[in-house]
Amino acid sequence: MGVEEVKPSKEHRTLKVTDKPKIVVMNTAVGAVQVNPGKVDEVSVDLDLRRPEDLVWNISQDGNTITITCRTRTSPLFGWPMYFFSGGPKADILVFVPAESDLNVENRVGRVAVSGVKGTVVIESATGKVSVEDCEGIIKARARTGSVVLTGVNGTVSARSYTGSIRFDGTLSKSENWFITRTGSIDLTMQNDADLAVEASTILGRVTSNVDMTKTRYERGRFTGRIGAGTGRLVAETKTGNIKIHQQTP
Repeated sequence: MGVEEVKPSKEHRTLKVTDKPKIVVMNTAVGAVQVNPGKVDEVSVDLDLRRPEDLVWNISQDGNTITITCRTRTSPLFGWPMYFFSGGPKADILVFVPAESDLNVENRVGRVAVSGVKGTVVIESATGKVSVEDCEGIIKARARTGSVVLTGVNGTVSARSYTGSIRFDGTLSKSENWFITRTGSIDLTMQNDADLAVEASTILGRVTSNVDMTKTRYERGRFTGRIGAGTGRLVAETKTGNIKIHQQTP
């Protein structure tokens, strides 16, 4: 019996937008989602589809909102991991957006990477790494199983992982900032002008910091302190893992 031929397909769409668009991506098939900065007046979408006959996808526009969806026609019989490695349908989604855009990305099985976007960025991956690079605004990143990495981020941040580490390097706003995981370490590198009240706690692990703080207290895995005037709030919580808070050096 011969090996069944896999027929890939590539789809491309370019949609014109104005002002600050909103881009919604919902991928419930196996595959990665990547969002990069592009032209100021358009959204460009590239779909790389494996077994396209087993996938249902759609790219639509309603005013300044672009919606991209992809799913399998039927659910896998033996679960997602086996389905993935057996050569089942797969959808990789690459989107280029204006630098100032709002994003809402949901991906079921695969990584999500977003870079160079200014706006409200909401990302969720059920199984896969979430990475955010050089973004500014309100950033909400969640991975059920996988790490969350935020580099060069400036704004109000909420990062969560059920099973995975969290790493942040950037500037946090004088608002509510959260970094929470159940199993994994949390590593935070702060800019010099941080102004935050800090609350960090771990059950099985340690909290360490080299940041110049006032009103510090450390007792039974719970650390509190104040960076600057403590106008904003930084909360870091893990059950199993260490928490490190660094000050960026010149």
